[in-house]
Amino acid sequence: MAVTSPASASQPHQKTIGAVPRRIPRLIWALSGLNLTAVVGALLLVFVVSEHWWVSTALTYLPRSPWAVPSLVLAVAGLIWHRPTLWINLIAFLMVAGPLMEFRAPGFTGPLITAAPSNPKALRVVSCNVQAYKPNFADVLREVHRFQPDVVVLQEARGDHPLLKESFPDWNTLHYEYFFVASKHPLKEIARIETEAFDRPTALLVEITTPDGPIVLADLHQMTARRGLQAINKGSLLSGEAGNDVESFQILRAAESAELRQAIDSRREERPLVICGDFNTPTSSTLFQEHWGDLRSSFDLAGVGYGYTSPVKTHSNWPANTPWARIDHILCSPDWTVRQCTVGRSIGSDHHLIAAELVR
Repeated sequence: MAVTSPASASQPHQKTIGAVPRRIPRLIWALSGLNLTAVVGALLLVFVVSEHWWVSTALTYLPRSPWAVPSLVLAVAGLIWHRPTLWINLIAFLMVAGPLMEFRAPGFTGPLITAAPSNPKALRVVSCNVQAYKPNFADVLREVHRFQPDVVVLQEARGDHPLLKESFPDWNTLHYEYFFVASKHPLKEIARIETEAFDRPTALLVEITTPDGPIVLADLHQMTARRGLQAINKGSLLSGEAGNDVESFQILRAAESAELRQAIDSRREERPLVICGDFNTPTSSTLFQEHWGDLRSSFDLAGVGYGYTSPVKTHSNWPANTPWARIDHILCSPDWTVRQCTVGRSIGSDHHLIAAELVR
């Protein structure tokens, strides 16, 4: 009978234990490369394809910070088992935290100051979707006035609210449907714009006579992409109808933007233009760029950080009061220089306000 020595008996076991560490670095390397490829693919889908395809449309409006999680997990694993992959995962993480999440740092100008503007020609504008004055309109107004604005532009201001008169007692105001504009300077209505795509009021166009001359301001609220994306479910994916439903809705959204822009331009004449409101689309999307991309985006030019404005409410699968989309904007024509821009922090509405200081 053959006798096996203790040393020889342990050799197969040692080989099995030793094989695991050799597999781990290879796995980390493969997953790191796959993750970097996925991040590059997400960038292409969100910024190049964007709202031309229903899949990339969904990616455009979903939170983007979760894309950073695989990079962080793989970075920790690489630190323990395969340090050369740290660089790959660092690059992937920076691509997510920077361009994919649309971080802005133009000159590090800092937040909008609350002291009086140094330039006498400066125009301070604050815009906010107040979500039918819920849940705390008073909190929103307190933050609005901290910016010492010259013009306040509200959307979803449905019906009269006693705080409107109390907050702007000596201001010039206009209120149409759910659009509200208050100005320290003389104000007059130009047009009430209703678009055919969704058969709804879409904007209030006004003229403001500033000390430096008249300007045109549009207070707008475009249709949300969310209603189209709600068509994506298990049933529509299995039937293949999800893409058709989303893309049909996107055609209507594009038609609304085109009609709205044409209505504004046809009444603007040669006056400097400011457009404020809930565009329901980020500036990076193809839909936005096709219809509004020739205008100056205040936050893109002078904001710092991510500037997310919505949604500011509790979600079952997302941290409360943690918006992930920058869909509220203050745009202006080339007549203006954007001095500063910032996004508010109040949770008195489902949207953070956006404030900008513009100089002719």
